Amino acid sequence: MTNVPAGAAIGRADKYYVYRPLLDLIGFTEGTDKGDGYNETLAYGAYTGGDVDLVSMTLKELDALQTKMLQHPKNKWKSSAAGRYQIVRTTARSIRKKLPERFPLSRKFDADCQDEMACYLLGVRGIDKYLAGRLSEDTLINNLAQEWASIPTTKGTGHYGNQSHTPVTPAKVRSVLAEIRKRHKAGQPVIEKEVTVEVPVPIDRPVVPEKVEKEVRQKTNWLSGIFGSVFGGGGVAAFFAGMDRDAVILTLVIGIGVVVAVLVGGEWIVRRVKSIRKELEA
Repeated sequence: MTNVPAGAAIGRADKYYVYRPLLDLIGFTEGTDKGDGYNETLAYGAYTGGDVDLVSMTLKELDALQTKMLQHPKNKWKSSAAGRYQIVRTTARSIRKKLPERFPLSRKFDADCQDEMACYLLGVRGIDKYLAGRLSEDTLINNLAQEWASIPTTKGTGHYGNQSHTPVTPAKVRSVLAEIRKRHKAGQPVIEKEVTVEVPVPIDRPVVPEKVEKEVRQKTNWLSGIFGSVFGGGGVAAFFAGMDRDAVILTLVIGIGVVVAVLVGGEWIVRRVKSIRKELEA
């Protein structure tokens, strides 16, 4: 038996990568790849009433279908070959009996299941012994010809008496086995997974913190209001025009107070600017 995990890989790393060239050769020689592939049955649906969805059937449903094929009055071949690798009912039952946990009747006869069954049959015929150097290539080829009638023997004819020729030559089979040896030696390829790494995007900090900006705006608005009320309009001369002496003195006193307030406010603004700088550097 081949030393491979259960289930073939469809749309992911191929667990049967090493054996895939031979599986593909069988799909070609059996003629299923030019038909419905994993859904193909003997004589392209001639004994099933047309196309069937094999990959959606359970092994129990497959068994019933193959029984129906054998009972078909026009089935001169007396065969129940089904799927990409044309596995017959007797073979399917034998595999289920030997490996009931891997092939329960409830399992789907999908691509994974068919690949696994075919690889099991390759193992039975000696593929692993061949790769380990314990079985000759000629013996393996002749063994494969017994399992699949479309595979030639080393003589170039089919194993069975009514086969004078096969879809491929022994040389083609040998070239496929050479590729399998190459893959076996190299090992299963490592599939690199694309990993998405989320990099946090730095958020630009405001030049002036909102809290500080609000305080500066309030302070400067207050000082501007005072200046505007005292010195706005037509200038200082216009402001003092028409005032008596006491009013002028009072206004000057207020002006001095405003200047003091400006100086104090300016010092506060300087302190806030220094504070802003420290916050930005932190």
